[in-house]
Amino acid sequence: MPLLPRAVIVPALLLAFPFAEARATPPPAAFSRVVGSTVRAPAATRATPGPVTLPIEVLGDGNPDAPLVATAGFSLATADAAATTTLWFVCHRCGFYGAPEYEVTTHAPVKVKASVRVLGGASPSDTTIPWTDITDATVSLPDAERIHGGINGGFYTTHVTLTLDAATRVRLVAAPGINRVEFRFNGTDGESNGFRVVDVQFRDAQGRQRDQQGTVSVDPKLERTAGSVYTADVEAGRTLWYARDNNRKSPIVNRTIHAACAQCHADNGRDLEYFNYSNAAIEARARFHGLSGAQAAQLVAYLRYSLRDVPFAALARPWNPPYQPGPGMECTGPACEINWAAGAGLDAVLDNPSDAMAALFDKPVGSQLVLTQADIDRVMDPNATMNVRAIPVAMQFPDWDAWLPTIHPDDVWPEGAAGSFEQGARFSASGDRVLDPNGQYHAMVSWLTAHLNPNGIRGDWSHLSPADRNEAQAMFTAFGWEAYNFIGGGRGNHIATSGVYGAQVGADTLQAAVSTATTAQGDPAAFTREAFIERAVGSVLHWNAVKQWEVTQDFALEGNQQWFIGDKDPVSGAWRGRGEAHGWVFNTPSAFYLAPHMLYQDAYGADGTHREWILGWETGNVVASYYRTNQWYQLQMTLNPGGQSGWVNYPMDWPYLTGFDEILGNFVGDADPVTKAQQSTHFVRLLQARIKSAQYVNNGITLYDPNEPDLVANAGRYGRAQTEKHLTPTNFMDNGVALGIWPSKYRFLDDVQPGLFLEVVNGAISQFNTLYAATDAGAWRRCDPANTMLGDTETYSGFRYCLDARRTPMGTDSNGRMYMFQDPYFRSSTEQTDQFGVWEATRMGAEPKRLAIWSGWVNRMWPVSNP
Repeated sequence: MPLLPRAVIVPALLLAFPFAEARATPPPAAFSRVVGSTVRAPAATRATPGPVTLPIEVLGDGNPDAPLVATAGFSLATADAAATTTLWFVCHRCGFYGAPEYEVTTHAPVKVKASVRVLGGASPSDTTIPWTDITDATVSLPDAERIHGGINGGFYTTHVTLTLDAATRVRLVAAPGINRVEFRFNGTDGESNGFRVVDVQFRDAQGRQRDQQGTVSVDPKLERTAGSVYTADVEAGRTLWYARDNNRKSPIVNRTIHAACAQCHADNGRDLEYFNYSNAAIEARARFHGLSGAQAAQLVAYLRYSLRDVPFAALARPWNPPYQPGPGMECTGPACEINWAAGAGLDAVLDNPSDAMAALFDKPVGSQLVLTQADIDRVMDPNATMNVRAIPVAMQFPDWDAWLPTIHPDDVWPEGAAGSFEQGARFSASGDRVLDPNGQYHAMVSWLTAHLNPNGIRGDWSHLSPADRNEAQAMFTAFGWEAYNFIGGGRGNHIATSGVYGAQVGADTLQAAVSTATTAQGDPAAFTREAFIERAVGSVLHWNAVKQWEVTQDFALEGNQQWFIGDKDPVSGAWRGRGEAHGWVFNTPSAFYLAPHMLYQDAYGADGTHREWILGWETGNVVASYYRTNQWYQLQMTLNPGGQSGWVNYPMDWPYLTGFDEILGNFVGDADPVTKAQQSTHFVRLLQARIKSAQYVNNGITLYDPNEPDLVANAGRYGRAQTEKHLTPTNFMDNGVALGIWPSKYRFLDDVQPGLFLEVVNGAISQFNTLYAATDAGAWRRCDPANTMLGDTETYSGFRYCLDARRTPMGTDSNGRMYMFQDPYFRSSTEQTDQFGVWEATRMGAEPKRLAIWSGWVNRMWPVSNP
């Protein structure tokens, strides 16, 4: 029973004030269905409202026949009532974010999740007051949220402003009258069962709060403490938590699913306790999956009692993104091990380039930015170790619901189904199998249990021998690859040229349940063969990420990476650890594999259109998909930051992180100051990624091993040689090519602070010099244009780690400006790029001393006398 795979809620805690209501109301006209019964809370006992209790959890079983309504009451003074023009609220999951339902349904999936109406002083029984669906057409969002996909876009928590029309404003009453606001969950899309209102205010035209009753926040510790006592319901709840073939898919798909609750969540349910899901939220999701109210309460009793020792993290809430970077995440000690997964909260998410630059260079956020060249050089030092956990960024990370699988692999590869690779693989079957992700997971848990420190100190792994550490490292690496190999194929291609891959087998199972009546209501691109392969792939990789989080939390593995990442000294046999103070230990497919860019299956439409990098159901909101891809890559850098290491932290794929930072920024565009500001935030993150990757690759890995003919296996591919093309200072400058000048996306820096553009270019030159200036020309591999071992001609391959064999003169336009020559695909070679960069940096007025060092390196690599 995948509790809360998308949204969750608490009908029992909908008492936003003393006369709050949780009730079924007539559905919108488009529903034209029988209305369910009405459930009301106790009537009001006083004339003025008490504080609004937050969050308001508009969560239910998802039945579209009985839309769920939560009510909150507000007090306005006479002047405030007259001045109020908008209702502002922060909504967690007000949209639908997943693939559409495809099976036979008892009700049509709902298209708009949330609605709101402001009753003012009118009675809740007044059916003449219309509801407003919460869509991009009816409400306003901040620029960052609007530009990145809106209500159903890349932000799982949005800041919504509803403009009150004249009729609504007339209904507002002054104290002691009470102004009611109702939020309605219209019903499920097949995955979600509601949303939360995290904050809410009446505001005037200047955005100032006008209501006066105040708010109080629910303290999760109260329910946790109350549930820590053993009751007779605990054992019944335990049975329900681990029961397979016991839950229905959803209220609109009346089919039993194979998976138990424990299989989509942490096995012991730790995630629900850690992220402080309320009792009512868990119960609502249990009812969504077909359990009775009594069974749902038993489930809660078991989880609260069995998880009573899980530490409390104040910021761990369903709407706060796990691992969101920000202040407080840079600490050490037990409190950090408790709090890091909770993240720094939504308040740590930045939304403009000035604040993003301030955070990146350790200056006060929200103040006038003042950066010196020394500030820039200090942060851009490749010999430093940037703490990306503590630096707020202009990106909201995925919430916990986004981690959870929407369908467990056991429901994609049930017992008796054909195996992937035709090798008889089953996801959870017993017996000897070639591919066994679930078995690998249980073996990992068993090993860690057997190797706990005898001193009983949680998270202390200092007792492990070098041999133990090697064994653990190999086990952690094998876990993710076992899951990925079970799927078969690689990024964008899970279709075998002969036989079948696991992803194809899973797609067969899913497609066998397709209802054409259901799919006819959605975008055809969401129900193609490729789209079902994507669902199968996502099932395994979401399960994989959740289990990595589970093991990391249960065994306190988020401490020093050096305990598990490194190698044995070949002479002394001592362990040489690598990594940082915090970080995951999984050098294997991990969090960034949840990016749409990793889950998609390459597809061509009948009209010849090509879909790549986005999922089949995302074709209508590409920018949101790119944002989601960026979220997972940025998150991976926070989880596995590395730090002067070698063959380690595989999940941190630097070229794709930097590539999608740039792709998203360019896709957003700079058509006006608003979009340009949002574009600039992505280029600040790109700057951060380049700084961090420069620190990551600052190691002793050889530039090229001439004894290894396989360019893929050659050690040079994994060190600083491979990143030269990404770290060249030219990437920050205007680029001159035969077609003209391409202005740098970093010109915005001068708008943030005059002269900052050149300071960052100077910093990039110094960074490059530290990494490469001392390298010998003879140590580098020279590109062979005829070698396509890296997927393209080596001269231009994105995976190249070579330098061109010789210097080619640059072009000169009629104004005497130099430019780079490009191939037919508008690509420039490494030597052209670096030659041009030196010329352009000179024209910009870069600091002569550091520029001379870079220029000297370019001339040594490609002597002027060697045309």
